[in-house]
Amino acid sequence: MEQLIGVVIGGVIASGGGALTAWLTAKHQKNAARAKDLWDRRAAVYLDLLLHLSGTVSFATDSDVPGYYGPQTPEQHQLRRDLAARVTLFGSPKVRELWEAATEAIGDLHYVCAEGQFYTQDGNIPPGITDPGFLRCKAAEEKAEQELIKQLRHEIDVDKHLKD
Repeated sequence: MEQLIGVVIGGVIASGGGALTAWLTAKHQKNAARAKDLWDRRAAVYLDLLLHLSGTVSFATDSDVPGYYGPQTPEQHQLRRDLAARVTLFGSPKVRELWEAATEAIGDLHYVCAEGQFYTQDGNIPPGITDPGFLRCKAAEEKAEQELIKQLRHEIDVDKHLKD
């Protein structure tokens, strides 16, 4: 009888252990799938930020100021709202801060180029401009963009994934 009770208790423990293991495995798989989904969404948002990195999706609000370079069309305003919502939901506060700084620096560069009449007829900035204000704004724009890119790459751990 004692032997039968031992076998029954052993069976109950084994069944419970098996059920616990199955539950823990399922929970781990669910968490891993969710983490991958969030990583995919964050990576997509961050790619969109880089694809649309310009002053036309900046957070500038002075649209009545000459040289304004913020959103002008309804589509640009909608794109900025969409990007901002996705960054708020899936991005980090640091990325939001760096994105705003980068778009502001791009807008500042545009303002200097418009004021200094540096743009070519096709809207490009020609090489060789030596104006100190332009050079200062260009350096600030490049620095802000590089800081944003560095943070984006860090947050999605892209360099680790490239090594694998």
